[in-house]
Amino acid sequence: MNKIVRRTATFVVLPIVLATSGCQATASSQVQDDVVLLTPALPETLNPLAGFDMNGTGKINESLFTLTGGSDTLPQIVPLLATGEPQISKDGLRWIVDLRRDITFSDGSAFDAADVAASYRAIMDPTSASPIAGALENLKSVAQLDAHRVEFELKEPQSSFKTLLLIGIAPSELIVPGQPVSESALNQHPVGTGPYLVQKFEPTQLVLSTNEHYAGGAPEVGRVVYEQSADDNARAQSLAGGGYTGTVLPPKLADSFSGKPGFEVLRATSADWRGISLPADNQFTKDPQVRLALNVGIDRQAMIDAVLAGAGRPAYTFLPPQYQDAYQPSAVFDYDVDRAKKLLDDAGWKAGADGQRSRDGVPAAFSIMYNPGDTIRRDLSVALSAQLEQLGVKTTVQAATFDQAEPRVDTDAIMLGGGDTPYDVDTQLYKMLHSSYPAAGSYWDNPSHYANAAMDRALHAGRVSTDEEARNRAYRKVQDLYVNDPSMLLIAFIDHTYVQSSSVHERWDTGGMLLEPHDHGTAWGPWVKIGDWSRAS
Repeated sequence: MNKIVRRTATFVVLPIVLATSGCQATASSQVQDDVVLLTPALPETLNPLAGFDMNGTGKINESLFTLTGGSDTLPQIVPLLATGEPQISKDGLRWIVDLRRDITFSDGSAFDAADVAASYRAIMDPTSASPIAGALENLKSVAQLDAHRVEFELKEPQSSFKTLLLIGIAPSELIVPGQPVSESALNQHPVGTGPYLVQKFEPTQLVLSTNEHYAGGAPEVGRVVYEQSADDNARAQSLAGGGYTGTVLPPKLADSFSGKPGFEVLRATSADWRGISLPADNQFTKDPQVRLALNVGIDRQAMIDAVLAGAGRPAYTFLPPQYQDAYQPSAVFDYDVDRAKKLLDDAGWKAGADGQRSRDGVPAAFSIMYNPGDTIRRDLSVALSAQLEQLGVKTTVQAATFDQAEPRVDTDAIMLGGGDTPYDVDTQLYKMLHSSYPAAGSYWDNPSHYANAAMDRALHAGRVSTDEEARNRAYRKVQDLYVNDPSMLLIAFIDHTYVQSSSVHERWDTGGMLLEPHDHGTAWGPWVKIGDWSRAS
């Protein structure tokens, strides 16, 4: 649920205009060192204080730490603007980070502890109304110890706090205390320490050019151009027409490029899940026995094969196997239609002559809402509805924006996606399962209003423990609890699918892909660390 992505129209006219005019003009003038990407949406803001590029892979504003690793393992969080690992006090409440002294912002000003302190304080300041302020709820204060050391003080121990050191840093001179982030000049004109700076930012185009002040030396890819094209088919047609480096596409559409000369199809493993909420005020879905029955009564693999062309893995809990020792392999729902029907029968939801279930005159029914324009959510909703009908459950699939869905969240289901910051187990689980949510966050955090005291204890133990094995035990306990008392109906972890011109590897030595969060698009995939590309020898 990315709050900093511009909402775009779902009709086809606009993307076609882009593909036949502005995009082609840019593509025809592409120089050898440019990368030109077609993207479904451009960000509303480029301000790191509003959450832009807050996963440690910022091309404009860098963070204290960054991600490294492969696409099928949980990435390591390693120093970037920091000189080394945080120094953590014995009680886990104070984190001291030493900063590099060779870093310069793109405007020529020096990077130091004042910039770090000002960036985090601005996000924490209620008057700034930063959309990511909730992520720092456990941060008590941030202090500049000297020019090159900063101290973070937490309210309680939190091993996952390291994921919050992936937030981009802005220069303190450009941060106005008390100013709402929505009014900041950094929204359109960010200044950072990353390999790129903004050359142009318009409603349909973002152009990045090299930062000559970059500590690692100006990147060899001279410009990165993002052209907006909201419609999947329009992007595929434009890419096939030539002149573009690549794009992100739904799996079936991406597979149409397989074997096509001049293109390669790439899949990135993710912790990005899809599933539906089970509303708390719906007489049918609020029944714990029903929630368990629905989870054992659906064929996840069939939906992955049919809707995602196999580009995904079944999701039973919020953790995929990439979480290694924290992952509980036995925490699954075995597909068993007979068991599902018996659970529904035992709960009093009996099938009538027409096959439709009800209890005391209340039908086993609910609506499934999906975000219009998202074909994967739409198709998963339709496929799920067909499977639930076989269980005697009546569902209606409806398009609804997130604003339209919010007033109905307690009575009807929403096809959701999650895994915004999946680089620690805590950030993948806590907001979706702890009873303090959604009150402590947004309506899509724990949208089913799930409350389980044992679950709260296990989540808290995992959050505050500084012992790795103790944390892993706590999170395996979370998954064991979940498969006996599920909150939602999870379906799949999505593999993000990208299509790229095969000429890229003739010109460039590129890096690999990372395990991806819910937010993907062309900022991720094979272009996630484009500033590190070098010319092929």
